[in-house]
Amino acid sequence: MTVGDGIDVRFGRALRHYREAAGLSQMALAHEAGVDRSYVGQVERAEKCPTLIVAQALALALHVPLSEIIRAAEEAG
Repeated sequence: MTVGDGIDVRFGRALRHYREAAGLSQMALAHEAGVDRSYVGQVERAEKCPTLIVAQALALALHVPLSEIIRAAEEAG
């Protein structure tokens, strides 16, 4: 694995993909998931790595199984 393509980076990209596909802003996703808007951006940029509880909340807010987001991140690697 090279620098910059870790699971945190790929998860952030996958999260952004699903958020944009759902037509949600970072603020709207954060509100639905019960997290701070800046936190969503930090996860998408791989500056923060969400706990499983937060990752599940984000997935629920997107109406996507968490496993689907994780699978997309794994397949991107």
